[in-house]
Amino acid sequence: ILIMEKISPMIIPQKKKRRIDSVITHIPASDSTFTLVNVKFRNSTQGFGKISVSEPALTAHSSSCYLLQVETADLGEVYKIRVSCDDVPGFEGWHLKSFRLEELHTKQELNFDCDCWLTLNREDKELVKEFPAVTEDQKTLPVYKYVVSVHAGDRWGAETFANVYITLYGKRGDTGVRKLHTSLTKGRKFQRNKVDSFLVEAVSLSHLQKVVIGHDGEGYGAGMYLKMVTVKESQDSDKEWVFPLWNWVDTHLGLCETVCEIATT
Repeated sequence: ILIMEKISPMIIPQKKKRRIDSVITHIPASDSTFTLVNVKFRNSTQGFGKISVSEPALTAHSSSCYLLQVETADLGEVYKIRVSCDDVPGFEGWHLKSFRLEELHTKQELNFDCDCWLTLNREDKELVKEFPAVTEDQKTLPVYKYVVSVHAGDRWGAETFANVYITLYGKRGDTGVRKLHTSLTKGRKFQRNKVDSFLVEAVSLSHLQKVVIGHDGEGYGAGMYLKMVTVKESQDSDKEWVFPLWNWVDTHLGLCETVCEIATT
């Protein structure tokens, strides 16, 4: 699935043909079959619509270049892309070298330097990556590894064994939904009275405004008591955003919801 976010959903702009070049430089297995990568294009406009182009599963070979031509509405001033792929059985991950978007009529193009792995089998353990647009006339936005800390409360049953997901929102967009895979803190994740920290890599969001956090309800007693979420731009940063909750994220207690939105203080 190829997903694009376009400018102003209230106006129907003229369709334009664009070509997408994706260069895959290395795949661990000789052949790796997976659903086509998901891509979101983000611009500076507040209102977005979505266009989806479905493709069948494909087999990627080492050192492959894929060219895809699609018709889209006006994407506006794109400043970043988010690339992701699904964790399907047999998928060992792949290395994305570069990504290029070209408007075929004007020959205008945007380049994105990627050079990264999308896999759960390496140190990053990430299937989602963001890349800023590289242009000659404007400064490239920085990419941060946000440190997201989840503070579980000191209540009986406060822990959870469910999969926990979070989305960070700032003045410059959002991170999309991210699964909190690997804690920087030793021990089992999301236990009672424990703070687990995770790295969420994304193009700079500017000032953070809110987070949306939740779980999938998997496991016995999946609900968790969440004190707060704190976020730093990096492990060395002094600036910290605090998102207090002090409530249950549970289907039967507190909010009676498995997903909640928390604004910063």
